[in-house]
Amino acid sequence: MNYLTKLLTKVGVISAIAFLPTIAKADVTLEILHAYGSHGKRIHQPVADAFMAKNPDIKIKFRAAAPNYDEGHLSVLRDALTGNTPDIWYSGHHLLGQLVHTLKPRKQITQLNSLLEAEGQDWIKSNYDPHVLELGKINGNQWGMPFNASTPIVYYNLDLVKQAGGNADNLPANWDQIIDLATKINGLGSDIDGMTYNLQDDDWLFQALVFSNGGRIMEGEKIVLDGEGGKKAVTILRRMVKETGMPLQNEEQGIQQFVAGKMGIFFGSTAEVRTMGDAVAGKFGWKTSKFPLGADTNIALPTGGNSAVILTTDAAKKAAAWKFIKFATSPEGQKIAVLGSGYMPTNLRTSQPEYLGNHYAQNPDWTTSMKQWPLAISFGYPGTKAVKIWREQSSILAAIAEGEVETDKGLKQLVETTRQLLAGSN
Repeated sequence: MNYLTKLLTKVGVISAIAFLPTIAKADVTLEILHAYGSHGKRIHQPVADAFMAKNPDIKIKFRAAAPNYDEGHLSVLRDALTGNTPDIWYSGHHLLGQLVHTLKPRKQITQLNSLLEAEGQDWIKSNYDPHVLELGKINGNQWGMPFNASTPIVYYNLDLVKQAGGNADNLPANWDQIIDLATKINGLGSDIDGMTYNLQDDDWLFQALVFSNGGRIMEGEKIVLDGEGGKKAVTILRRMVKETGMPLQNEEQGIQQFVAGKMGIFFGSTAEVRTMGDAVAGKFGWKTSKFPLGADTNIALPTGGNSAVILTTDAAKKAAAWKFIKFATSPEGQKIAVLGSGYMPTNLRTSQPEYLGNHYAQNPDWTTSMKQWPLAISFGYPGTKAVKIWREQSSILAAIAEGEVETDKGLKQLVETTRQLLAGSN
């Protein structure tokens, strides 16, 4: 029984031990860095407050949040050069490999194998599905503990759907239908946009377009982005702008327009479910739907979210950091994190009624992403140029979307640029 099934059926090491006693000897302060400022108040601070209430000898201090995973990743790498990394960093799953590749040789990141083993196999099996733990593994070793997980989903403004002649009970199932509906919504008024698709912050939604159309970006060391899935992806991006008049926005801009009732269709993370509900606050009807799939075989969706990694080299802080991470990924910690966001839980026991079982039964919009879990895969570029690659790709994709370059030529540029940057990666 896989992770998704376990959740949905319920809802409808010696080296590690050696330094654990040091926690009780003196107060310890942990500095933590996370991405996205809005996640602080909704997710990270509430988890930290609950932890500190149970562990008054451990203080949690947050650094100023990074704008996104890519910027946070670069910040951590810069801090590593001066020995000033945070004690814990919530690394985007797609950048964990590069983080380990860079920091492991310098002994600036802690492998978690021995810490997990010290807890015992029964504890591991009762809390974490192997599929989830895999998100924090690089080359078979555990370097991060998955804290948040998501797949891309679709948000619909049902009022605008109805005004455009759509059926709120029978939402689009494929890209042709989505683009047709978005075009009609766009025609409702000059202050209303049909849809938004983020091509700026990171490559997650671009991965989604490629994977959901049966393609991949790399197979082993070979770039295969120019396959059929990649061709479909860039064609759809061009249609979004050409046919629906879609503006190119980042995630925050898209969210603000959606909650203001001026955006018909928003593509994003399940992590926005709480934000949407709170911000819309009954102003209009809305609903989530699964991400459209454009192929019959080899389909997948990228896993979003992050894993908590330990970067401190101090023994007492390592012990405290592990204690905090265990809490953050426990049923109690995950309940707080999920209810503050909409992320999928990474702890198996969170599905029990006293945690989130009843909540999921009563709020089906929160389960949309969970239904896509069997399709979820994680991808990150090898080497050290992941962020640079996306910055270059993003500019090319914007040019494709806005018709400044033909889709086939743009795709060739994507492949060649990616190949050149990977060749210079180490």
